[in-house]
Amino acid sequence: MVWNKNNKLIFILGIVFIPFFALLLIGLKIIVSLPVKTSSPALLIQNIKLAGREIKAEVVDTPAERYQGLSGRDHLCADCGMLFDFPDDIEKSFVMRNMKFPLDIIFISRGIIKNIAAGAPPEGAQPARTYNSDGSADQVLELNGGYCASHNIKPGDRLEISQ
Repeated sequence: MVWNKNNKLIFILGIVFIPFFALLLIGLKIIVSLPVKTSSPALLIQNIKLAGREIKAEVVDTPAERYQGLSGRDHLCADCGMLFDFPDDIEKSFVMRNMKFPLDIIFISRGIIKNIAAGAPPEGAQPARTYNSDGSADQVLELNGGYCASHNIKPGDRLEISQ
């Protein structure tokens, strides 16, 4: 075979572009096979008994889940809540960042309600108000605003978590 300018050009282009396209196809296959992260991952649901009522609570136990909390949601069903589980039993502070509805924030230590921030109003991205446990807490339960008053839930009440 006689090499001329056209053959050399085709040969050089083949050496450069064939590996490039092979890598591109491999990269696309990897990207397509990656798991898709949804905006609202399924959280563990825990049944909680409080003042004789059954509450279905989503459990959040990672820093990212705790930071997000109920922010941005439009509503919470009547007997639903969110249970924040912490690895330590120290004072906790919560805010109503990007909330769209009021909440009762219940601070719990070892299964006993220590403090309730009742009817905390929604706030925007820069919340001005902080709600504190006023003592140690290893869990925080958020319910619709007014839930505690309408069901006579108060500090000293015990929270029962079913397995």
